[in-house]
Amino acid sequence: MSSDDIALLAVTIPVAGVAGLFIGSFLNVVVYRVPLGLSVAQPRSFCPTCRHQLSWWENVPVVSWVGLRGRCRSCHHAISVRYPLVELTTGILFSLVTWGWDGDVLSAGYCLLTATLVAVGLIEYSGQRAPLSVAAIGTGSALLIIVAGAGWEDHWGIAIGSLVGSLAGTLIFALLRSADPQCTDPRSLGRSAILVAGCWVGGLGIGPATIGVATWIVVYFSCMVGNRLIRRAKLGAGSALQSEGSVPAILAVPLVTAIAAAMAASLVARG
Repeated sequence: MSSDDIALLAVTIPVAGVAGLFIGSFLNVVVYRVPLGLSVAQPRSFCPTCRHQLSWWENVPVVSWVGLRGRCRSCHHAISVRYPLVELTTGILFSLVTWGWDGDVLSAGYCLLTATLVAVGLIEYSGQRAPLSVAAIGTGSALLIIVAGAGWEDHWGIAIGSLVGSLAGTLIFALLRSADPQCTDPRSLGRSAILVAGCWVGGLGIGPATIGVATWIVVYFSCMVGNRLIRRAKLGAGSALQSEGSVPAILAVPLVTAIAAAMAASLVARG
């Protein structure tokens, strides 16, 4: 790696991390409002307990939560630690993705795919169904950035691969939806994440894509086995609990968990 490349990374990684903090703050809004059918644009962020609208200084990622000691300034009700954790996690993921793409302009598209998966995953892990619009808008926007960036830098293989991968992901999603329109089969929970995975894996090349698919298979079936073993153990102990809440969220939504692992593995394999 040349000195110019190192200098570029020294700038782009911190910038991506800070951007990730603010995107993570927005994801918190998406995860809370979208399942309720609320607008993510209006009104401004508010306390879900007393509806107090937050001032700008109450809405600075992580810093505000720490400064307010995890409580609403108006009603003093506790604010979940999930909010700063989502912001921090998104910031870290953006930095890692940018590092994985060597600070390339394509990093922006892949960061957006990462944010989309985080949003879908958080909604699904909370026991709700992620609307298709979350994955569709996030993936579509990321695809535009990736294709434009790849064309600008003459990486047409990445552009074509991303388009093909997105098409494949859309077809797989359509097949799952036609087979289970109401998404009653727990094995297909979070299936909209397939759109994200298709775009992500398609642009990485055959080798990384193969590793990603292999990782998906291993993690998906491991989650399914873990899910079944936990349910059997609970039933064997005399518990009649049959709901999704009877197992950890990452096992209860195996498709999303496996896709997250596959995306991480394929990016590492690319490097």
